[in-house]
Amino acid sequence: MDPSQRRCGACRYFTGAPAALERAIPGLNILSSAWGSVRGDTGLCNRRESFVTGATAACPEYSSAKPGEVGRSENPQPP
Repeated sequence: MDPSQRRCGACRYFTGAPAALERAIPGLNILSSAWGSVRGDTGLCNRRESFVTGATAACPEYSSAKPGEVGRSENPQPP
């Protein structure tokens, strides 16, 4: 894949699973819920500990997700 086309949502460190987001961000469900449609494709970068959208251009630490792993990773491990 061309590095300019890499996106956070395809990285192994991206977590978009609602349950994982609610565990990772204490108090999130007080304001709303990670299950809401307004969240769109946002998720948590477990490598940089930041909230990003799946469409964000990937950082230099990008690592391709394994098949079936995109957006579902609960506890991705660094290589």
